[in-house]
Amino acid sequence: MALKDGRGGREFDKFVADGSGDTSIRVTSTTSVTTSASAATVTVAATSGTGTEILGATDVEGKSRIGIQLFNVTASGDYTFKVWGSLVSSPGSVGSSNWTQIGDDIAVAASTPNAYKAISTTPIKSVGVTCYKTGGAGTQTATVYLMAD
Repeated sequence: MALKDGRGGREFDKFVADGSGDTSIRVTSTTSVTTSASAATVTVAATSGTGTEILGATDVEGKSRIGIQLFNVTASGDYTFKVWGSLVSSPGSVGSSNWTQIGDDIAVAASTPNAYKAISTTPIKSVGVTCYKTGGAGTQTATVYLMAD
């Protein structure tokens, strides 16, 4: 009898040997933490470069998956978001020398009622987000949601 291609279809994968050589059933558990930041109006002064900090340094150490949704909830300005990650314990301000940009710049066009894009990454110590308005500086609304588990 052939094994199924998918890992979940192989019955023996749920069994593991413990320290004494006995067999036990594998059990996993996870916890989820959802963090919301900048749900209010954010003054985006920057029109290029690193941009204005939208999500400050957020500790995600010990989490195996990090997902970030970037919302542009304005109808009058396009945003370019940058997601940053750091492995340093005290990395300083987001986008400085202890931070590395995760992925490319993420452009989110103006939309009514809102537009968003998402990005995910693997384990790091801290994550942060900056953005700049490509149509000029001004008071607009940007929202970032972070989920780490």
